Amino acid sequence: MSGSVVKPAIPLQLKGLADLVRLLVTWSRERGTHIFYFEKGGKHIYGALIGSFPGYYELRGLPLFMYIADKEPPKGNFIRYVGHQEEKIEFVDAVEVDPKATFIPIIRLANPPVFVGEL
Repeated sequence: MSGSVVKPAIPLQLKGLADLVRLLVTWSRERGTHIFYFEKGGKHIYGALIGSFPGYYELRGLPLFMYIADKEPPKGNFIRYVGHQEEKIEFVDAVEVDPKATFIPIIRLANPPVFVGEL
């Protein structure tokens, strides 16, 4: 890929952290997932790169960067999600044994990745 330019993903801003977590919990049933965290333009960005719409770009899929912009940095290393009876989302520092919970790791980046483009 020498000389190739990385095209930015299509940014889709979600309404809140719960929407991003719900999306990733359903997405992660088939594969592992994580949340990228970085600061950009004074905002705290939480997001995930997802490939969708197979066949759109040379049969490789359309890259989507699903994200939220928040006022605060993460308060833990993981997000714990429980959707049974009542939805509960919280930051935690470690994974525990809990069959009802899904844990999503937060990966802190030093700089915004090239594929993010303009948010």
